[in-house]
Amino acid sequence: MKLTEYEKELLDGKHGEAAQMSMKVLYDLGEYYGAEEFVEITACHDDSTVYFGEAQVAFAEHLADIGAKFSVPTSTNACALDMKRWDLQKHESSWMSATRRIEAAHIKMGAIPTWSCAPYQLGYSPAFGAQVAFAESNVISFMNSIVGARTNRYAGPLELLCGIAGRVPKFGLHITENRYAEGLVVLGDDIKEEMFDDPSMFNYVAYAYGKIVGNRVWALQGMPKRNLTIDNLKQFAATAASSGGIALFHLIGITPEAQTLEMAFGGKEPKEVVTIGLKELKEAEAELCNFNEEGPIDLVSMGCPHFSCAEFQELEHALAGRKIHPDTAMWVFTSRTNYADMESSGLLDRIKGLGVQIFVDGCTMEYPTAAWGTKSIMTNSGKFATYCFNKVGIHPVFGNLQDCVETAVAGKVVRGGSIWKN
Repeated sequence: MKLTEYEKELLDGKHGEAAQMSMKVLYDLGEYYGAEEFVEITACHDDSTVYFGEAQVAFAEHLADIGAKFSVPTSTNACALDMKRWDLQKHESSWMSATRRIEAAHIKMGAIPTWSCAPYQLGYSPAFGAQVAFAESNVISFMNSIVGARTNRYAGPLELLCGIAGRVPKFGLHITENRYAEGLVVLGDDIKEEMFDDPSMFNYVAYAYGKIVGNRVWALQGMPKRNLTIDNLKQFAATAASSGGIALFHLIGITPEAQTLEMAFGGKEPKEVVTIGLKELKEAEAELCNFNEEGPIDLVSMGCPHFSCAEFQELEHALAGRKIHPDTAMWVFTSRTNYADMESSGLLDRIKGLGVQIFVDGCTMEYPTAAWGTKSIMTNSGKFATYCFNKVGIHPVFGNLQDCVETAVAGKVVRGGSIWKN
């Protein structure tokens, strides 16, 4: 690989042991992928924050102990639990201890303690075209596709080393030619624009799209701009990255690198064209939603990815002053930043007064099912619905935010019905 003088110094250990370790690993990574050089990054999002074992914690502590410092702004992903109210969540104390050690190591290295899986809604979003090293599947997908920044699918603790070195090998999605679409998914004529008034459509389309595309770079044609909010795009990115291994998608006429079909494909023709119609969306709904669950719901879980302030406003509007049923819990996960904003506005107290439990820092995927004895869950997250069974052993009921609210208030499953059934 061609190295600058500074990169040679990093590799030779002239800037410390931690920087040298980082460069050695990244150099080997670059050699493996045939990279010819490194590219400097402007930001990093670290996903080595959810506790998975002692080795993970010890590695972060080792880096901090040998003087590692992040050389670019590095935000922290969600961790396993609410650091202040972990006991209310019934998490084990050992998990809390490990999480605090992860926190201490990251702070010592100079991380920005966002503890959120949606940093792009907290002001931590790079500019279009910026080279970055981001981890967490929805963040990678959102950054590449909606923002137009450039990152490969980095994963903890690799992006820790990227943040310390301040650079990554130039391969994959860091290169313009690799960002052009290869194939095209087209929405069928039986999918009408007004269907997207239901936010669930963004999850259904994304789920079907991800299953077709896998980990390739493809484009989607026919996506309407109706109801095209940042939160709905967030759900699209998260769900597509869950049903497939998608790091970059192009929505023709919507996302920045796909304003036209020609732009998305770099002037070339699609190698393959696949159509998604109502049949595929009904199949997506069937896989995301447990239709056999018609009785009481123990938990309504939202905030995957973390809830935004706009979603909390929508939640208050949907509740319309009604309280959560005493036999059903509604948990909403968000960031510390959004929690503080809602607290200062008075919105937090109003929602909590209706029985909604709001947690920060943590990930809903780490819900301690056994400790609660939970048998049934409902969610408005396509990502959570995709992973829920493997993570907590429950096939959830899926619905939009209004469905989740009606269910939480009634204490039993309430779904408005698929829009294509109307």
